[in-house]
Amino acid sequence: MSGYLPARGSLRIGDAERDRAVEQLSDHFVAGRLTQEEFEERSDQATKARYADEVELLFADLPELESAHPGRPRRSRPGPPSPLMFVIPVLMIGLVASAVVLAAPWLLWMLFWVAMFSGPARHHRWHQGGRRG
Repeated sequence: MSGYLPARGSLRIGDAERDRAVEQLSDHFVAGRLTQEEFEERSDQATKARYADEVELLFADLPELESAHPGRPRRSRPGPPSPLMFVIPVLMIGLVASAVVLAAPWLLWMLFWVAMFSGPARHHRWHQGGRRG
């Protein structure tokens, strides 16, 4: 056990408080209140801090930060997809089909003749086979 005993009334802090302290130091660094070296030194001290008093000392010479960050955009929950997202796949299928038809009209003729010869012939044979059996 180390020889350091905190002052009476000091509270231990956890990872969330240390992370919040580093984030606030980062905001001060971005605002130009801390140099690179000061930011690195204070961030290192914040990650090693065990008591709230140790963290408070890091901000003794810095002004209070605003509670809301006006420069940062707010993250909003995504809403339902727009109706256009349901129409786009249908349009893409139509686009591909029309490209195939326009680029290869022979494909339509082939399908037409296959349908003409195979459809009635099968239909006719099925009825004849059904009557005999």
